[in-house]
Amino acid sequence: MPQLTRWFVGRPLVVTMIMIMVFALGFLTIADMRYEYNPAVDMGVVNVTTIKAGSGPEEIELAITLPLEEELLEVEGIKRIYSNSMENLSVITINLDLDAAEKQEIMRDIQQAVDRAFTRLPQDLLEKPVIEELSTLITPVMEVHVTGDVPEALLRDVARNVADGLREVDGVASVEKRGYRRPEVRIMLDSGKLARLGISHEEIITAIRARNRRDSGGAVDSFTTEKNIIAIGQFRDPREIETVVVRSGAPGNTVLLRDVATFVSDYEDWDIQTRVNGRFSIALQARKKTLADELHTAANVRAFVDTVSLPQGVQLVMVADISRLTVNMLDVLSGNALLGLASVLLLLCYFLQVRFALWVTLGIPFAVCLAFLLMATIDVTINAMSLTAIILIMGVLVDDAVVVSENTQRLRSVGLGRNEASIQGAGQVSQPVIFSALTTMLAFAPLLFLGGIGGEFMWFLPASVIILLCASLFESLCLLPSHLASVPLRLEDPKRPAFERLHAFYHRTINVWLRHRYRTLALFFVMFIAIMTLGAFTIKFSLFPDIDIDTVHIKVELPVGSRFDETVAKVAQLEEELRGFVVAEDLLAITSQIGHHDTDFYGATEGRNPAWALVAVQLEPLGRRSGSTDTYDLVTEIQAWAAQQSGFKSLVVQAQTDVPVVGKPIQVEVISSGDERYDVADRIGNFLRGHTAVTNTWTSSNPGKDVIELEVNHALLKARGLTMEHLITAMRIAVDGLLVDELQTLDERVSYRLQLPLSAAGKLQTLENLAVVNDDGQAIYLNAVAHFSLHPGEADIKHYLGKRTVTVYGEIDSDQTSVQQVNTDLAQWIALQRWSELYPQLRLHQGGEMEEQAEALGDLETAALICLLSIFAVLVILFNSISQPLLIMLCIPFGLVGVVLCYSLQGLSVGMMAITGVIGLVGVLVNDSLVLLHTMNEERKVRGVPLSVTEVADVAHRRFRPILITSVTTAVGLFPTAYGIMGENSYITPMVMSMAWGVVFGGLVSLVLLPVLYMVEQDIRAKLSRG
Repeated sequence: MPQLTRWFVGRPLVVTMIMIMVFALGFLTIADMRYEYNPAVDMGVVNVTTIKAGSGPEEIELAITLPLEEELLEVEGIKRIYSNSMENLSVITINLDLDAAEKQEIMRDIQQAVDRAFTRLPQDLLEKPVIEELSTLITPVMEVHVTGDVPEALLRDVARNVADGLREVDGVASVEKRGYRRPEVRIMLDSGKLARLGISHEEIITAIRARNRRDSGGAVDSFTTEKNIIAIGQFRDPREIETVVVRSGAPGNTVLLRDVATFVSDYEDWDIQTRVNGRFSIALQARKKTLADELHTAANVRAFVDTVSLPQGVQLVMVADISRLTVNMLDVLSGNALLGLASVLLLLCYFLQVRFALWVTLGIPFAVCLAFLLMATIDVTINAMSLTAIILIMGVLVDDAVVVSENTQRLRSVGLGRNEASIQGAGQVSQPVIFSALTTMLAFAPLLFLGGIGGEFMWFLPASVIILLCASLFESLCLLPSHLASVPLRLEDPKRPAFERLHAFYHRTINVWLRHRYRTLALFFVMFIAIMTLGAFTIKFSLFPDIDIDTVHIKVELPVGSRFDETVAKVAQLEEELRGFVVAEDLLAITSQIGHHDTDFYGATEGRNPAWALVAVQLEPLGRRSGSTDTYDLVTEIQAWAAQQSGFKSLVVQAQTDVPVVGKPIQVEVISSGDERYDVADRIGNFLRGHTAVTNTWTSSNPGKDVIELEVNHALLKARGLTMEHLITAMRIAVDGLLVDELQTLDERVSYRLQLPLSAAGKLQTLENLAVVNDDGQAIYLNAVAHFSLHPGEADIKHYLGKRTVTVYGEIDSDQTSVQQVNTDLAQWIALQRWSELYPQLRLHQGGEMEEQAEALGDLETAALICLLSIFAVLVILFNSISQPLLIMLCIPFGLVGVVLCYSLQGLSVGMMAITGVIGLVGVLVNDSLVLLHTMNEERKVRGVPLSVTEVADVAHRRFRPILITSVTTAVGLFPTAYGIMGENSYITPMVMSMAWGVVFGGLVSLVLLPVLYMVEQDIRAKLSRG
């Protein structure tokens, strides 16, 4: 290493050129890198969605969900399968086990399983099951609402044109239209005429499909050209269906469709209706391309919207701009980083010569620029994790440079020349500096191999940290010595009375502590036990912290059977009242979607229901608010208000979160095909309602529409010339209508629906008096061959691993208890019920956040163990000793005292991010101890005998300044982000908080405990040698 340092010191022009090139290329690379709020990760979740219009939940379950599940359960690499069978829709959610098999193999096997099951699915499916992976790319980069007090037809035309334009915007991959209804021609059949003429429904369907065809008949050659022959039967206009010939006999005896039906040009029934700021809208959700940049894509969308020419009365409203989160994150982190950098510079100017301090501080942006150059080569983007790495390690980046520059300044002060002092100053500390950087890398390295979704997100953090440390190491040992050699020596250090008094106090007291080393050691152990005990009783665990990402959701459910228009009216009322809860300047928009209440940031769905809605109150990002609006205070206020509202089945208020966690704090699957699952679920719900720490509980069981069950006399049915197919077709037409065909125009598809007039559709009396025409043209009344019975139905039927289940959910007050504790209480209560004896077929599974927590903690425990073993192995190599690395490892738990005190006294919850910060802290805590221990060993090597109390105190006194500088600069670099001085980011705060407080106490441990342990180790060696 000295030779390499000497080479750079002798070539200052080369060093200057390297600095200029790295800064120039670094800034160009940063400007050109991909910016995104969250890194693009694989969620490990796949949805299989199948649509079958006009089918109830039980029919969907038996005809679609079960055949698909049967095949999917045979696929290797699937961890869990949930399904939801609801009206018209089957959604199967698959959690992949990416540790068991390769992702591509699992996806191939899933596709093959769906293909096998498709042969057993109903033949009248309009589309095959859709397989969709959930990922961060599903989140729209922008939502553009087309709204205005104009007819729906005009909004549709504008929405279609704007969507076409958005697809051409640079960076946009696709545009999904929400609240956009396809046109539909409703064919209102006259049942009386059909019965008199003896025309069956099947005859009409066959006539429509036979007429509406377009196909090629091949080609005909002529002497000069080849001409295609196209048999044209397809409708040229949607209303041309009126002229379809249903039956043709003698001339003048032709029955056209218009003779037995009336026609209404309309739109399909509402599936989802969208609203923005109190008005009906059509939402266009733009999703970015995989390699596109969020900031630039969102900017391109905004620029396009500004250029769109709109008809009078139509407006475009942009909401849910995900780049606002990215910009806010960049503002917060860059602001705190600059404040931390300025604070570090001021501190270094206090302790070092000003030009030394400037060169040391310049190493931080140099390392960042070099790191971004390297990160770009491995496709690490600028996102929350990579920026967090910079904040987290910024104070550490200066440590190596401080050690080198402080040692160089000391050598210059004793008479060495500029070049030689720089070379020796770096050379003398190169070994501990390299090994300290290596131990920090090893502390973060295990996080590269965490499993699950959390591991996917976390990968970018340790990768960025390792690259940053390598860049810093190169700068401090190769480039910095050359810069320091150009700095003229100031003969006299300025007086620093405060520091000198502190330095002298330390020198006096360390002598006392070393002389009474066993008492000091006992005091540390007592303090450690006391603080850890305090932490055990006061600190709660929560897998992920509460994240403020500026949106409050209200999940609306009206009573069972509520019509779609009733839900719309209730939502409009809610929107108006919710506006009063937020200061006007902090409110971006209030949007609503009627027909569902999915809140998952990455696309998971709970299904569809006309009595459901989702209202979103979108706030300004946390760093841009007036200060009078806090998301969680707002949630509390709205929850209290929602509890007083009437006319709703439920109003669930919650802050939106983007953390990669699946499930609720309490989530119990009650699995059984028998009805006892409802009773057990109710009893679990009652227990949770009585638990003081449970704030809300509900089940997945939702009463649905009443089911009309047809009990058919099959003998009579056969005798009257009818089949079950005749009855099913007739009932579908009579209830919801039957889609029989469609017409593809240049702009869109037009559907054709056979149905009864609106005055008769969907009524029990209509069904009972419904005439069904057999193949002989005879009209048979339905009540002559079947009996009707009415019983309650379910809105949806849920499965877990292929079996029917009712899920019990619960939310908790994290200030009172932890997820682990409340689930333990529940498990103990369940064990006392002896349900396994009463209901042998019933199974219970506690999952949700607790399951995710157990998996995440298992991975983190493994990571922590690997981290400690790796660091210990490196220290053994460095010191060629077992006992001395143990001295450093013993300092680590005492350094964690700062973290425990921080979380205990501030009432914070420890989660995955906090523990990740602690794992990284371990490597930082080793650094100061490593350099101090290395200096003591060098002193002992020079003297040839064990060091006395005075000599150990002198070494500690000599190392006091660099240890103090590195500890304080690291802490000062972190505290602005930990406490959000320049803006808060609640996701990374726990991680930074752990590192900041741990470093403060780690410096104290290095300066006091390590010299004490060193003397104790010498005592033990002396006793062993005498023995």
